[in-house]
Amino acid sequence: METQQTEHHESLLDSPIPLLLRARNFLFGEEKPDGYTQVTFYINLVIWAIFFLWSCISYFAISLRSVIEEQKSIPVEGILMNRGIELGFQPSDFLDRLMTFHLISIVCWIAVFIGLVLLWRKDLRFAYFFFGGTVFYIGVLLFYLNLDYYSEDTTFFDKISFIAMNALSILYFFLLKKEENGGSLSFFGEEDSDDE
Repeated sequence: METQQTEHHESLLDSPIPLLLRARNFLFGEEKPDGYTQVTFYINLVIWAIFFLWSCISYFAISLRSVIEEQKSIPVEGILMNRGIELGFQPSDFLDRLMTFHLISIVCWIAVFIGLVLLWRKDLRFAYFFFGGTVFYIGVLLFYLNLDYYSEDTTFFDKISFIAMNALSILYFFLLKKEENGGSLSFFGEEDSDDE
């Protein structure tokens, strides 16, 4: 019986599960935060994953446009150059800007993920990474590409998701700040003891 338990324990150590658990515990800590923090984190994580994956896929699709054209006969470069002309860019300039934008986006979304890890840990410094990443992302989108690209080529879903993600995090930031000053991390929690 004891040898079976030892073998089972050793087989678990050989699997990637303990490594994943250790990585998770290293990033997020071993304790779960309160329910409101978890809800904020998971909603933002889903939105983050959509933006991050889209940025990665877009970057690699543009980088590998000649391979895609060879394999699938889809003229990615021609489509993008035509779209760039419609948006007022020089054809080759638009391709370069779009690739640079998606590369910068990947970096911005990595910063946002670091912010989410700190949010899970209820560390107010999450705001530097989270809002730094999202503000830089939207700034590059609006000023490095242009307003036409944002209004015409950014979906309504993306715009609403981005606004919701930031609004939820701004609200969370102020509630967390209130909690650190002795208040409650909820709208309906106990009032501050100073008010009583």
